[in-house]
Amino acid sequence: MGGKTINIAQISNPFLEAFVKNNDLVSFKVLLYIAKAKIDETVTIEKLEDKQTYKVPLSLLNISKYLKLDIRTIRNAISRLNSTSINYRRTVGGKDKETFISLLPAGEINYTDDTLDVWIFGELLKQIYATTKYSYVQTKNFIDLTSKHSIRMLLLLERINNFSDDAAKRKRYTLEELNKLFGTKYTSYSLFEKYVLFPAKKDLDIHSNISFVHIKNKDKVKTRGRARIVGITIDLIKNQPSLF
Repeated sequence: MGGKTINIAQISNPFLEAFVKNNDLVSFKVLLYIAKAKIDETVTIEKLEDKQTYKVPLSLLNISKYLKLDIRTIRNAISRLNSTSINYRRTVGGKDKETFISLLPAGEINYTDDTLDVWIFGELLKQIYATTKYSYVQTKNFIDLTSKHSIRMLLLLERINNFSDDAAKRKRYTLEELNKLFGTKYTSYSLFEKYVLFPAKKDLDIHSNISFVHIKNKDKVKTRGRARIVGITIDLIKNQPSLF
């Protein structure tokens, strides 16, 4: 990701999707950890100034233990975040605006005390808080997942989980919709199932408190041979991950 701008204007969940799209899961997890940290007890999310930077003090040893990453890997992730920006569009006061913002304007590692201080814009902190409204266990789920497809699936399941309690926690998708959601280009449902759904389910079953089952929907009108697959229905299920 170093040195380039990620265009996330058309992505519905910009903060998380930016890293998933570029498959930089380490930087994603480091920023997710930063999002959990306290800035200052006197500062609330409502009082953050968009263009002002805020210091977030961290412990290198705590990050390393929590993320299961060595300090050199964390240092490299901070360096990438420092040289990367994101841009997104939004409507403010009836005006269409596009914002360009650096992920981490500054960072400082003190190897003597094993501390890490980062400075981050108020506007980005708002974006982070707005897209990481998860409990401790759910946040830990994201950090433990091992592939971008698993993270995309967990994001998808979170959306399904927000459906009304009066509605079934399930959603049907076409192959075109699935490829768009997961950033893939598979030409058949079977290939998508083999390379995305099966690995994602295995990962979620181990690390997440929610997972899924799926069925392939077949065309009711059978012409010749086997019925054509026309979609996949994903059902959310509550899970008891083996690591908890």
